[in-house]
Amino acid sequence: MEIAVDGWRASASDWEAVSSLPSEQVPPLSREQREVATKLGISELDYARSALAGKKSQDALLAKTERLARLLNRMVDKSKVPASIEKIILRTFDEKFDVLLRSGSRTIPFRIAESVVDDLFENGSPDAEQRVARILDTIVQTELRAQ
Repeated sequence: MEIAVDGWRASASDWEAVSSLPSEQVPPLSREQREVATKLGISELDYARSALAGKKSQDALLAKTERLARLLNRMVDKSKVPASIEKIILRTFDEKFDVLLRSGSRTIPFRIAESVVDDLFENGSPDAEQRVARILDTIVQTELRAQ
């Protein structure tokens, strides 16, 4: 299964965490990154902190995407339909997960709003879990069982 994050964004806590790091704990910039910092007119240290905050954010977003993949796989397994999740990509700009479900030679794309997943994972919302299950069930009902 392919799991990816398209883009990044840093939370306030990511920024706070890297802004308080001593400069010797901030990874050095590559030559290309130093050139970008110069072109943007910001210090290399500030640019390095920004890159580190982005990396921390992207790692957290990837972990969330992996967690959703495990949940969707369990839901597909429970549905007793011969299908599998082939790909999940979090589109950070759109705030949606693009999901590709495969059954035999058919692939069915669908999307899940990131806000629903956040409500489930951050708040344990049973309503959010039902919404994810309903989205998956609708895909299974309309696309796969119509074969």
